[in-house]
Amino acid sequence: MTNKDKKPFGRRRNGEGSVYQRASDGLWVGSAYVITTSGQRKRKPVYGHSFEDVHAKLVSMKERSQKGIPIPERSCTVGQYLDYWLGEVVTEKRRKTNSVYSDTVRIHIKPVLEKKKLEKLSVVDVRHLLAIVRKKCLCCINGWDKKKDDDKKCCSVGRCCKRYPSTRTVQSVHSVLRNALNSAMRDELLMRNVAELIKVPAPKYRTGKGLPVAVVKTILDAVKEHRYYIAYVLAATMGLRRGELLGLRWADLDLDEGILKVGQTVQRIDRALVVEEDAKSDDSENVVPLPAFTVRALRDHKKRQAAERLESRVWQDHDLVCPNQIGGPIEPRNFNRHFNTVRDKLDLPGVRLHDLRHSMVTLLLELGVAPHIVQAIARHAGMEITMMTYAHANMAAMRDAMRQLGEQFL
Repeated sequence: MTNKDKKPFGRRRNGEGSVYQRASDGLWVGSAYVITTSGQRKRKPVYGHSFEDVHAKLVSMKERSQKGIPIPERSCTVGQYLDYWLGEVVTEKRRKTNSVYSDTVRIHIKPVLEKKKLEKLSVVDVRHLLAIVRKKCLCCINGWDKKKDDDKKCCSVGRCCKRYPSTRTVQSVHSVLRNALNSAMRDELLMRNVAELIKVPAPKYRTGKGLPVAVVKTILDAVKEHRYYIAYVLAATMGLRRGELLGLRWADLDLDEGILKVGQTVQRIDRALVVEEDAKSDDSENVVPLPAFTVRALRDHKKRQAAERLESRVWQDHDLVCPNQIGGPIEPRNFNRHFNTVRDKLDLPGVRLHDLRHSMVTLLLELGVAPHIVQAIARHAGMEITMMTYAHANMAAMRDAMRQLGEQFL
């Protein structure tokens, strides 16, 4: 034992802690009584490779305890806690959220932080994780090009395409880790959430300006004879999201009263078509009135569907408003493919299916409908979403506003 590692002689006061060198492996061990996360005063050990190292850890632990900060009782790695979190805590959330969280942990967080001690996780470790995520090639990680023709392969044959994660992906990784560490704090395994100390740039979302009414009418005319027509009508006039469109049931409608309530969604999760009972948010379940145009379209569609059901020998009655040919849920990607075909036929490059929802919200705002009413109709979780995404001004509206301003000085 060197002079540096020798501990000073002298009797320690009660509660000051003790430090000694373990004979079996030469490791230094210290312990002291502190207040733990269970609320009880217990003896907690610390370890190090020198007396000074252990002594510093003891002083730090006792100072935190004296300040009223409880010391975690158990120790585990980040990977172990994430496994517990995904298996026990996240299961309370929707299946889509569970799937996203599991993929994020498996693909991004665990490869970097799995073996790191949870209580030793630092701000530097989280910054290191995010730096690695930003430099990852998504094609390499997911093997997206393995099913491509040989002449189009890239990462699987050593020609990295360098498809780096978006700002939204980096933000998502940070968000998942932050949520997991918040859970660890509630479980009294951590005293602070180091991920909260890091600010991640927010993505710049495309402003939801929607499409001109004339373009929406053109799209509806192009699909008027197709079985998906009613889905397009509901997207354009009610602003239903794709999953809500495909999950809408006749039981969710009252055509006599002219009202609609979103009660379930259809999504593809982990290679399976899933019908979820709960909607996107609590406000997504609000009852919304139907326009007369939509009511007429729904009545006509219901008659055609009844005739189709009678003619079919394999009809599966799921009570869906927008089913496939045998009454079951429509594959979401098939609906997107149909829209893309219509879009290309009408020469509308860059237009998305979700733009029909944007068009409804934007038109309501341009008609002078109060924002809180628009929020209720669009079933946004908060007013800030409505205003942040859709509160834009076009040149005609600005000219009209300035004309009115100028008239006040005449």
